[in-house]
Amino acid sequence: MTTRSFQNHLFGGACALLVTACGGGGSTGTNFIPSPVVTPSPTPTPTPTPTPTPTPSGPIPPPHIGLVSTAPFAVLGVGDTFTTDLSGGHITAVAGPSAANLQFSYDPSANSYSISIPGFEQGTVTNTSYNGTDGQIATSSFNRVTAGASNSVQDLSVFLVVPGSQFSPYTYTSFGQWTGTTGKAANGGILRSEGSFAYGIPTKAGEVPITGSATYLADIRGSTETPGFSLVTGNASLTFDFGAGKLSGFMHPRIQDDWDGIFVDYGQYDFTQTVYSTGSTTFSGKFMVPGLPGADSSFQGNFTGPNAPELMGRFQAPYVVDGYPGMIAGTWIGKKQ
Repeated sequence: MTTRSFQNHLFGGACALLVTACGGGGSTGTNFIPSPVVTPSPTPTPTPTPTPTPTPSGPIPPPHIGLVSTAPFAVLGVGDTFTTDLSGGHITAVAGPSAANLQFSYDPSANSYSISIPGFEQGTVTNTSYNGTDGQIATSSFNRVTAGASNSVQDLSVFLVVPGSQFSPYTYTSFGQWTGTTGKAANGGILRSEGSFAYGIPTKAGEVPITGSATYLADIRGSTETPGFSLVTGNASLTFDFGAGKLSGFMHPRIQDDWDGIFVDYGQYDFTQTVYSTGSTTFSGKFMVPGLPGADSSFQGNFTGPNAPELMGRFQAPYVVDGYPGMIAGTWIGKKQ
């Protein structure tokens, strides 16, 4: 993002030259020779330089930083904990990514959001700053969270993607992340927490189709057991036979860094042991983990929006890449095709 300022200067000037001359007479009489008349040059009028319209500084705040609902959102999150030294170095994992119980809601009377994250006080989202392109609607926001109903803020930051933006092209579901400090660890280091979550306006009972079938294509947002948000992305596909009450599909997580070219492909995780019944607003299942047959894993999710046009989910699964095992966890948001 670039902020540019403009200054205008008007320069002008004028000068005039007045020349006079006179002469004398002879012995036979007086002869008068008039001085030549010189007309002063007019002072030029400077042409004003148009003042350019200044470029707006920073992205334009959106009407809302998140979804809007009079009822609490459905929220599915995963998080991990780790320690660092005072400068943020010497990162040591304490607990790998696992399911986290979050609450998130919107208060229309105050146009504010409240969030509850494990290890922190429930508080109001505040001190908002925006990310995006100068002069355009912001695509995300960076926020702090108050300590309860007070005006003081916790050492907790929440990142929210603006619904409907290029990074969250959904209507009833959206992504968020958090990072913060929960206290001191037993080893004298700083105990920290981080995670990601999906939230949405849940589909009401009776609104899920009970005939036909549909496929939902979803985006993945997750992390590995290595602290520091090694962002796991990728895609998932979920196919529902609404009439028969069946679910099939897969997810394909990856890590891709466009800056230095690092790319990790975890392979395709096909669904197995799925649980879904006709008319249900929720679903769950396990994965066939590539290279680790029989390994424990899980996912669960629910539909969002009227008549189930979108969905969200949460997953946990092990992996093995180049002989090295580990754990990934994250969330999905998908839309009916």
